[in-house]
Amino acid sequence: MKERNVIFDNLRGICMLGVIAIHTGSYVMDSATASEHIFMLLEVLSRYSVPAFFFISGYGLFYTYALDKPFAYWSFIKKRLTSIGVPYVIWSLLYSAVYGFAYHDPQNWSLGELLFKLFFGTAVYHIYFLVILMWFYILFPLWRKLMLLMEKCSLKLSIPLLFLAQLYLYKLSAHFWGYPDWIVQNYLIYNLYQYRLNYFPFFYLFIFMLGGVIALHYKTFISLIRNHFTLITGVFLLSASVNAAVFYRHFYKWNMDLEDIVNTLQQLSLYGLTYTVAALFFFCALLEKYKNKELSWLQKLSERSFLIYLVHPFIMDQLYTLLKFTGVPFTLVPMQIFYLAIVIISYFIAVGIHKTVKTIKI
Repeated sequence: MKERNVIFDNLRGICMLGVIAIHTGSYVMDSATASEHIFMLLEVLSRYSVPAFFFISGYGLFYTYALDKPFAYWSFIKKRLTSIGVPYVIWSLLYSAVYGFAYHDPQNWSLGELLFKLFFGTAVYHIYFLVILMWFYILFPLWRKLMLLMEKCSLKLSIPLLFLAQLYLYKLSAHFWGYPDWIVQNYLIYNLYQYRLNYFPFFYLFIFMLGGVIALHYKTFISLIRNHFTLITGVFLLSASVNAAVFYRHFYKWNMDLEDIVNTLQQLSLYGLTYTVAALFFFCALLEKYKNKELSWLQKLSERSFLIYLVHPFIMDQLYTLLKFTGVPFTLVPMQIFYLAIVIISYFIAVGIHKTVKTIKI
């Protein structure tokens, strides 16, 4: 059994805080602290968090399954799809039941609708991440071959090329929304195109493979983040400043809608992807620098990050509904309090779920 990596384990907690920030961002302008600055912090500067989980997964897979060792695909896929696929199906069904009950929509439980939701990850807005992750698992032999090719051709060349290829794929995809009639008229093909960002792993391949490269060359990575902490911090702050400047230019100069600005700066764009890489290196360097400090709160959050990820949208919806039910206008609720409440409640519910599941003997 290989040792767990404290840096990457704690990175999960930081990423989870970012995911919750993104999802609470849509409430900012209705809160007591309605501000484009808070909106930018939550909706733009927290966008590193979604691709970061693919980065962590890439590290974990290539660290656990070395390229020079035999790879048993079927035992691998059974283990991975059990650990991710089973929770995915259960929580997709739970969210379908909750929303079906809330909106009195029996169609939520039709077989066709359920299969659609499970394949495309549409049972709730955040769960598509697990669909992409399962495709990364299913296609892992392909990623192993790609890694061998990258190593053979030189990582100094292959990593930038993969970065550019992912940007080109996103640019190509972002401009492809007007479908020919033959696509529109074919239900399956139309939805495969329409929901491509929900399942197609190639949109996140660069960040996944970057995690894998670090797993294979970890000593070099640690040396880099130790010896160049100031430079890494500077690049992170510069990238964050550029994203903020672009946000403010679109908002103040061009009067662009906030949602449209977020789509412009999202994690697959040039601005977003560059910021994601800078943020990941910065957080890793920070965690390495303070690895001997007491970070028990972050460790606890990281340990339950998967369950927090699954449960937090439900907590968010219920907390918002409770405020309405008790007659408390959301315009009186500071966003910082709302965010912290979601994090804390989700954490304790995740702890409770974990303890309950542990007592169940199969």
